[in-house]
Amino acid sequence: MHSALVLRSPQFGPLSMNATDHIAPDEQTNDTMSAWSTGCIVAVMEKNGISARHQATLIAQICSISVSQARRKLRGSTWLFNEVLLVCRHFGLSLDAVFTPSVLQTNTWPHAGSTAPGGNGTCPASLLLLDDEALPCDIQLGPATTPQTAGLLATHHSDAWWVGSATQLDHIAPQGTRYRVEQLQLHSSSQAQRPRIAVVDDDAGAAGALTDWFNEVGYEAEAYTSPDQLTAQPLTEHDAYVVDLILAGGRTSQALVEQIRLAQPQAPIVLLTGQLRDGTASEATLATILRTQGVTFFEKPVRAAVLTAAIQSSLDRVNAQHG
Repeated sequence: MHSALVLRSPQFGPLSMNATDHIAPDEQTNDTMSAWSTGCIVAVMEKNGISARHQATLIAQICSISVSQARRKLRGSTWLFNEVLLVCRHFGLSLDAVFTPSVLQTNTWPHAGSTAPGGNGTCPASLLLLDDEALPCDIQLGPATTPQTAGLLATHHSDAWWVGSATQLDHIAPQGTRYRVEQLQLHSSSQAQRPRIAVVDDDAGAAGALTDWFNEVGYEAEAYTSPDQLTAQPLTEHDAYVVDLILAGGRTSQALVEQIRLAQPQAPIVLLTGQLRDGTASEATLATILRTQGVTFFEKPVRAAVLTAAIQSSLDRVNAQHG
C-alpha cells in the first residue's frame, strides 16, 4: 500500500499527502494549511527540546535545504511531503503521531444530523479514494451539496460510502447524491500491531524512562533489569532490543546479545553504555560484539529521539526485506 495519510484541520478542508504533493488542500486555503502543518512540526521539535533559535538549523540539516529556506517554512511556507517524512523519521515518529492527534476525532463524534439516508450523519466503514487505493475510514456527513463542490465529498453506492473529490466520485457513482464530509477518521497503519521493544538495563529508573518514551511515541516497550527476566519468555516476543553493555555485577551483555541474535537473526539490537571513558566497559569487548553480532552502538547519554530513529530505520530495512 502506498504511504499516504489524509488529514483534516478543524476548520478547513481535506489534506491529501502523497510522495509528490505539497501539503495543501487547494489554493484558497494553502496559506492557512501550511501554517497549520508548520505548527504540528514545531510542536514536535519543542516536545523534543529543540529551542526556537535552533529549529531552522535543524530543519535545514534534516531536509538538506538552506537555513533561509527552513526559516520560510517555519513561518508558514509550503512543505513538501518528503520533507515532512524526513522530519518524522528524524524524531522516530510516524505521520499519524505528528498530525493525527491534532486533527482527527478518535473517540467521539459530534451530534449527527439527519442529512444522510436513515437519518444518521455518522457513516462508519467508509472507503476513502486515494491514488489507486480505497482506504477504510469513518466519516461524519454534512449537508447534501452540488455534485461539483470542492473539497472532500461522500456518496453512497453499492452498499458502501465512498469518499473523495467530485472527480473521483464521478467515476464511482455519477448520479449519486453528494454530501460534504465534516470529519474523517482514517483507519491508518498505526492501528496495526505496534513494534515491540525490549529495554534491558539493571538501572530500573533508566530502563523505565526509556520504556515510557517508546510507549509514548507509538511503540510497545517493556523494561527488564536482568537478562533472566528477558529470557524467561521467548525472545521472539520482541521486534527490537535496547541493551546496556554493562549489567549488574559488572557483567557484560555479550552473552545475552549472542542469545538474542540466535533467536532473532535480523532484529535491531542497540547497545548503550556510559562507561567507556572510565574503563569499566572494554572497547575490545564492544568491538567484538559490533563486529560479530550486527548491532548498533550509542554512548550514553543518548537522545531518545535519535535512538528511536535508528531503531525504526532498522525495522524499516527488515520489513522491506520481507515485503
